[in-house]
Amino acid sequence: MAVEGKSRHRELPNKEQSGSMDGHPRHRQRASTKGKSRSQHPETSQPRTKRSSYLSPDRVKAASALIIAAFVGVLHWGYISTLFENDRHFSHLSTLEREMAFRTEMGLYYSYFKSIVEAPSYFSGLHLIMNDNVTEYPSVINTLKRFNVYPEVILAGLFRIYIATMRAVGIETKICWTVNRGNDLSPVESCEGLGDPAYFYVTLIFILNGAMMSLFYIYGTYLSGSRLGGFMTVLCFFYNHGESTRVMWTPPLRESFSYPFLVLQMSLLTYILRTPTPGRRSLVVLCASNICFMLPWQFAQFVLLTQIASLFAIYLIGYLDSEKFLNILYTHMVSLGLCFILMFGNSMLLTSYYASSLVVICVIAMSREFLKLKMLPLISWILQVLLWILGTIALKALTSTILGVRDDAHIFNILKSKFTSYKDFDTLMYTCAPEFDFMENETPWRYLKTLILPLVTLVFLTICIRVSILSSGIMSREPV
Repeated sequence: MAVEGKSRHRELPNKEQSGSMDGHPRHRQRASTKGKSRSQHPETSQPRTKRSSYLSPDRVKAASALIIAAFVGVLHWGYISTLFENDRHFSHLSTLEREMAFRTEMGLYYSYFKSIVEAPSYFSGLHLIMNDNVTEYPSVINTLKRFNVYPEVILAGLFRIYIATMRAVGIETKICWTVNRGNDLSPVESCEGLGDPAYFYVTLIFILNGAMMSLFYIYGTYLSGSRLGGFMTVLCFFYNHGESTRVMWTPPLRESFSYPFLVLQMSLLTYILRTPTPGRRSLVVLCASNICFMLPWQFAQFVLLTQIASLFAIYLIGYLDSEKFLNILYTHMVSLGLCFILMFGNSMLLTSYYASSLVVICVIAMSREFLKLKMLPLISWILQVLLWILGTIALKALTSTILGVRDDAHIFNILKSKFTSYKDFDTLMYTCAPEFDFMENETPWRYLKTLILPLVTLVFLTICIRVSILSSGIMSREPV
């Protein structure tokens, strides 16, 4: 640009005041820029502005945050892989021993992955698990409808693609050797590498949960507005690692696949809540994250139920306007409907407390003006909460009766056994596991040692104080 300007001056030496980039006379531009130095010529200043925009502080901050997020993700991936290896010695086990390492329902989920991998083709394996006559013999069931095995379907497809690609380019996918175990035990062949189905299976689970830590860092950075907040989030997770995840001990469990998408979903929801007018694209991405969270895990509906209840609370006290709240509710309804379709009409989704709660809260939000009677705000909040609770229970009972669904009765029975003397086979079996039993006495002390419980208490009290101040202001403005 600058060279072009010089040549132009040479061709028109007598027209130094006429001729410019846009063809307008130079004397007009000179009149508006009188007294300015030639170093501020637009032809020479524009490239400098472009170069400086690439190194703007916002771009540097975002790039450094992404690099740190990738680092903590790889760190968490390596950490949980090492814990799993130290616990099982997975790399030195034979194929049969690796499969036996997946105890309880973990072995059931892995068997569907193995069935698709060992089938003549991907679609024949998919047809096999969709017409399964082994799991609940003699009944033939569609495991995609009966269980949450979409992760195994996707991982099996990725494994077949990986093996076919590596064979095409001539790259070895695993290394096998004979392990002499001593103590008069027969030697076994052990293969290590992504070409081994069990190795591929657990490795991709650990990679996904490594990405979860990256999302945690990005989420903490976004919430706090600084990279220090992201570091604090990661440190708190590592300090409470045993209470936060169990993927290093039980990789095939359903929450190992859903947990990362829950962090993504919470990040997107926070962005929507902070944005005055969120676009349709944000709601579509939120819907996709809801689907990815619900499809792998049967208990995801209870997590989303608590989330909707929290949103309903901040809606009642005035922190969330009705239009945005309804858009979020509609997004949840769409994602629930798509999950119902993808799971081939699993009626347990429609008869869940989550689905009933969505409908009742949506009706309350649309009827806000009708329900807004002349009474104290606190009384109005209590009435709406009672309407939500009673309406959810009644609608859940009605839909379960109409559709004849009793498969989720054990969930309510577990809750019932916690507070009453009720017992049956399912409740006794579930409460044998520490995850479904009452909280251990040592758990609060562990939270105190890592300072997570005092910090949560402080945040909770701060929110309560702010809400009380807000509610008292609203009550003082309300006419008697």
